[in-house]
Amino acid sequence: MKKLMFGLMAAGTLLFGAGCGGTACDALDEANRSLDTKAESCGSTRGEDEAVDFDKGVCEDALDHCSDSDKDRLNELADCLKDLPNCAPGGEMDWVSQVNNCSSKLADVSPACAAAATGR
Repeated sequence: MKKLMFGLMAAGTLLFGAGCGGTACDALDEANRSLDTKAESCGSTRGEDEAVDFDKGVCEDALDHCSDSDKDRLNELADCLKDLPNCAPGGEMDWVSQVNNCSSKLADVSPACAAAATGR
């Protein structure tokens, strides 16, 4: 169950990964770290083989290809992810669904900007 949860969570957050102040990349980095902490409430931690690194430098380089609208959407995603509750034991699938609902905010982000969201 833990691997399934992290697989779903990683897919949602790393395909689109964004807060307040700074760049959208700062917000994306903070949101990804926040998700790790929130997932721990369900006893889930990522092992080295499951670790997903967000590289702000890669994001910043890709951010040059994002329109202002794309950047707004990245920040909307970050705000949504940071507002998520902690994962509750027994409610993992509902929590992953909430993560995926946040990710849907980026449906219209341009392909050139998508690399900013992954940080890879």
